[in-house]
Amino acid sequence: MDEIAEQSITSESGKARKKARKGLRAWAETMLPRLCARLVVAFWRLAGDWKGLRPVLMRTSAHVAVITVSCAVLVLGSVRWPSLLADARPDPSEGPLQIAATPVEEPALGVAALSHSARSWQLDGVSMVARRADPHTSIPVRPRLDVITYTVQVGDTVEAIASRFTLQPTTIMWANPAIEDLPDLLRVGQEVIVLPVDGVYHTVGADDTLDSIAEKYKADVAAITSCEYNHLKPPVFRITEGQKLIIPGGEKPYVVKVVTSYNGPVPEGAHGTGLFQWPVLGYITQGYWYGHRAIDIAVPTGTALRAADSGFVSFAGWTDVGYGYLIVVDHGNGFATYYGHLSNYYVVAGQAVERGQVMGATGNTGWSTGPHLHFEIRYAGVMQNPRAYLP
Repeated sequence: MDEIAEQSITSESGKARKKARKGLRAWAETMLPRLCARLVVAFWRLAGDWKGLRPVLMRTSAHVAVITVSCAVLVLGSVRWPSLLADARPDPSEGPLQIAATPVEEPALGVAALSHSARSWQLDGVSMVARRADPHTSIPVRPRLDVITYTVQVGDTVEAIASRFTLQPTTIMWANPAIEDLPDLLRVGQEVIVLPVDGVYHTVGADDTLDSIAEKYKADVAAITSCEYNHLKPPVFRITEGQKLIIPGGEKPYVVKVVTSYNGPVPEGAHGTGLFQWPVLGYITQGYWYGHRAIDIAVPTGTALRAADSGFVSFAGWTDVGYGYLIVVDHGNGFATYYGHLSNYYVVAGQAVERGQVMGATGNTGWSTGPHLHFEIRYAGVMQNPRAYLP
């Protein structure tokens, strides 16, 4: 009985405190504006009957009243008054009226701590926190589980495809024999094999062994057998003819493509200066790398193509290796330049050309995914980085 009576008294005490707080807040919201208004009116009367100041003072009194009410509401709503609200804190001994704040543990996956933008307030002495809604979800990058195919789109390059799948360009090249021949020569709609990891894609031959395959691609046998995508079962690790194997870290030698050149007499004085100029002005869509030893310069179809240096034309015409219409200029000093994917050409084999002379028009012929110029510089038959020679 005593406990029930004590709880009843405690409940009535809590209600009384809440009522006192509400009364204090109501008094502040009603009396403070009136007090401010009276002060302004008294000041106006003391200042005298100034007709010019009457409208200003009246507007000022209204503004001051509104500002005062706003400040009072903000202060009373957010600040806890120690002297007046000290008794409002919950007493742990009050039994049923006790309000307990239980901390909420953060989920273990992908949820950060409360941000500084979260709002908080006090409810009967208990801190309440509201979390800001965040609709964004972080999705981790997951590895591909098998070999897939990709269809070439307009504007694609080997570098762009490799970057899309977080691979090296050589991996795309070595997994696709057609691209390996000339990595620049992609066709829209062409299907490209994409490996899940960097390396070489090998088809097992009749006489192949794991040792011979590893030696061919400068790789380790352990890397081949431990590659989960090869599905080789220990301890034998048996392979069969026609089986596809991924060789992680494997490499292939680069093979330079040769175009049949002019064999007639060299025009007199057809020698280059060794100083090259840009054959066209545009932006580079694919640079020089292991499998693409040239640069691709994007320009509209029909752009005038100029000789990068003086020399003579050793080839001009159509090719069956993907260049489309191609012009090759021999500069007579060990250098030769190649201009591929042309829409037209205005020179013939054996003709001398001057540095800067218009030789043809750019295009999108051959294996190409968009209008551009494929530009090569070779020295003694070895392909060079054109950026090292261009101004």
